[in-house]
Amino acid sequence: HCGSELLPGLPLLTAGVREGSPLTIVVTAVSRAVSASGDGTARIWNPETGDCLHTLGTVGWEERGVVQDGALRGGREMIAAVFSPDSTLVLSASSDCTAKIWSASSGELIHTLHGHRRRLRSASFSPDGALAVTASDDRTAKIWNVESGECLHTLQGHSMVVNSAVFSPDGATVLTASADNMAKIWCAQSGECMQTLRGHRWDVHSAVYSFDGKLVITTSEDRTAKIWHVESGECLQTLRAQGPRFMSAVFSPDGRLALTASFTPVTQIWHVDSGKCLHTLRGHQNSVHSAVFSPDGQQVITASQDKNARVWSVETGDCIHTLSGHAGALHSAAFSPEGKLVLTASDDHTARVWCAETGECLRTLAGHQDRLHSVAFMLH
Repeated sequence: HCGSELLPGLPLLTAGVREGSPLTIVVTAVSRAVSASGDGTARIWNPETGDCLHTLGTVGWEERGVVQDGALRGGREMIAAVFSPDSTLVLSASSDCTAKIWSASSGELIHTLHGHRRRLRSASFSPDGALAVTASDDRTAKIWNVESGECLHTLQGHSMVVNSAVFSPDGATVLTASADNMAKIWCAQSGECMQTLRGHRWDVHSAVYSFDGKLVITTSEDRTAKIWHVESGECLQTLRAQGPRFMSAVFSPDGRLALTASFTPVTQIWHVDSGKCLHTLRGHQNSVHSAVFSPDGQQVITASQDKNARVWSVETGDCIHTLSGHAGALHSAAFSPEGKLVLTASDDHTARVWCAETGECLRTLAGHQDRLHSVAFMLH
């Protein structure tokens, strides 16, 4: 059953992506994937065969620095790469202060987005694919016209690094998270700040919308996650970590639950309305770098520093499968749209495709010369 999702022509949808990571992988409706690596390149793959179809960018050894501990250090890195909603384009973000838009079919470079003064942390498309937003260490986010490559708005107002920037589900607003202890909501059309979410005492590392766009959840260095009402800017719930700070947080598809991962081996599932913890997922031996719900909200996938991913039952909190085989730490994992497949990305320079039903590894995507940090499936 799992292998059927790898056949060309079958639709696959996006599952959790952590903004600002060195690698992103996406499987398309025609069975394609894209990866962005610390080696300075992005690659488009056929995940059914493991073949690399296009390499986006080049590895220049003189600018890549030196090899340390088996990985390239000191040069340009590809921070992220994602497909557009219609699968025709790839948007990449780099530590060289630029984002780039590529043809997904030919690998041709279409636009280089110049304007940021420091490395990029994240890049993503609007839901209709007409706009892109980037977040940077230069304390700004920028909104771009995808067709022309023109910068439409520079979102200025944060006083420190902008860690992430994402569009709302309807594309009308942009949500940013910053090291200045705040998150902000901006009008995508005018670039004006509409809400400032104040309440965290330390860096805000991530901020994402609920699927209906009515709520936001933020995570912070202050060991809390906060749930906010978008329209009023009111903090509705404060979730407290067991130990060090939260790494990430996401909503369930129906918006009833929230999922948090932290710098501990445990992951927690919370009731959004009450702020109470439903389950604490124990089993990993090291920090959990990411955690996301399956598309139907019935399962959770976690990725850990202990080199393993785990699939969990949301109803019971039990571990269903442990996905073992990577030789390095895992930084992200994602479900396919029907919940049958899982993608994982690792420090061992590879991504793997797994059967969520059996825990079997179906494919290894190898070829990059540096670590992989995030994975995601295509929108359709």
